[in-house]
Amino acid sequence: MSLLVLRAALAIGFLIDFVVGAVSLLAPQLLQPLFDVPIKDLMTAQIAGGELVVAALVYALAFRDPARFRTLLWICALDQLFAVVLPSLGIARGDLPGTWKVVAPIPFQALLALLFVVYAVRRTPSPQPT
Repeated sequence: MSLLVLRAALAIGFLIDFVVGAVSLLAPQLLQPLFDVPIKDLMTAQIAGGELVVAALVYALAFRDPARFRTLLWICALDQLFAVVLPSLGIARGDLPGTWKVVAPIPFQALLALLFVVYAVRRTPSPQPT
């Protein structure tokens, strides 16, 4: 897999977290109509939004130099894993609706998590002495 694939995945992760984080932070009442996520407490949604914006910054830093910041890929993988497990549990408990907006991203985010793990464990070849 190439660096281009990793950077594309990091850009997608950044966009997901930044958009959802910005909406949660600035207009949490829009989470229900846009993403089918019911909001019980606006302050909790805003705090979570701030955390998502910070996570988006981790993606941006990893995007800048994936080899140097390879350990950040573990955080990106964990972020995507949360995006798979938490909605799945919410649907199973009946806390989240099983709508297309909630269910459709789950396999894609699982793929992103796997991709980040593969790149995190991958060893980059050391430069050959000349």
